[in-house]
Amino acid sequence: MAYTPPAATAANFALTPYAPPDGDAANFALFVGTTFIPGWGVSGKIGGGIHQTTDFMGSNGIWQMRMTKRGKVPVKMKFYTPTNPQSVAQEANRAKFASAMSAWTALTSGEKAAYTIRAKRRNMFGWGLFVRNYYQSH
Repeated sequence: MAYTPPAATAANFALTPYAPPDGDAANFALFVGTTFIPGWGVSGKIGGGIHQTTDFMGSNGIWQMRMTKRGKVPVKMKFYTPTNPQSVAQEANRAKFASAMSAWTALTSGEKAAYTIRAKRRNMFGWGLFVRNYYQSH
């Protein structure tokens, strides 16, 4: 059986330009997020933006995967806003870590390889061992 295209009126595939609606019809928000289905192992923050409403399943929140007797299960936590007090001790520790990382980047590739070999015995990364030694010596 040979293919026969439809008649000219039935095969009108002319492209027409799209004009977005004006006024209230254009006031919509796109859903950007994740749909939660129980048992799928979702973790992380779901929803909670400025325009976010609770979905019909009430799944918006912060989810963690925790081990139980039944295996891994998703657990919903309360929303929280992490704090950044910027205390003197915290800022000093950040400056110390920044100087440790700049000292790590200043090492040659041979010195970095030596730290990496030593760190493998401790199940660490080379830069982690270097930073630990840097903290102990400074």
